[in-house]
Amino acid sequence: MDFSKNLTYTCKIWSSSSSLLNLQLCRMLLPSLVSSTGLSKKVKRFTLLRSPLGNKTSKDQFERIEYSNYFFMESHNACTILQLLDVLNHLNDIKFKVKVSKIPNL
Repeated sequence: MDFSKNLTYTCKIWSSSSSLLNLQLCRMLLPSLVSSTGLSKKVKRFTLLRSPLGNKTSKDQFERIEYSNYFFMESHNACTILQLLDVLNHLNDIKFKVKVSKIPNL
């Protein structure tokens, strides 16, 4: 009895980048079988003093925007999941968190 045909592999991918263009490119590179949610963004603002000793009113303000996306894929073949992970491995400036699990079919 072959149990490998009775398994479904799921791959959940959380991605984030400070470049919206890189995340959109990532969505276009992934196969159409992958479902994804919309882009969300986090804005982090911080203020630094220009001079540590004297003028306390002279400050610089900065802002960092981080975009994130969620992808989900199911497959009966483990090779398709590995191919997806290989594509993700070659993308620059994008951080990924990947969770792969297998679910037995009844």
